[in-house]
Amino acid sequence: MEDERVLVGEVLGAFGIRGEVRLASLLETPETLSDLPAVELRFHGGRTTLRKVLKVRRHHGGVVILFEAMDRTEAETLHGAQIWVKKSELPPLGPDAWYEWQLLGLRVITESGRELGKIEQVHYYPANDVYETELALIPAIADVLVRVDLEANELLVRDIPGLRKDEL
Repeated sequence: MEDERVLVGEVLGAFGIRGEVRLASLLETPETLSDLPAVELRFHGGRTTLRKVLKVRRHHGGVVILFEAMDRTEAETLHGAQIWVKKSELPPLGPDAWYEWQLLGLRVITESGRELGKIEQVHYYPANDVYETELALIPAIADVLVRVDLEANELLVRDIPGLRKDEL
């Protein structure tokens, strides 16, 4: 469904005195948020609101954004809010790049045919991402990943020792 929304980040807290907020972004290029008509903010407790992003900038390895008509006091109330956008508004990715929502639920199989479960969670680390299934932790590196097939809903990985959680 094209208008289905996906999570792209979470507000970590207010930043500075001009109403900006720090963002934990799940996007490679969070700057594209300022190109969208609006993003949806979802708060704990179920409240939602739409906001226009005026500016996105990188700051000391993090991301800072400014919403339209926002001051410092209001920015403080956004702590913990999740940012959601329509799938149809996401920028296309290059080859060998996927959005988290595309990976979740993929069936993981080794080259020898061992089933490792479905991807339940993606962990983001500086060295490399890790895909977690109920049975395995799969480092998202070229030496391990063989093929991501979104059409077949499948991730093929090399059959190497230590992938299964019970082998750690």
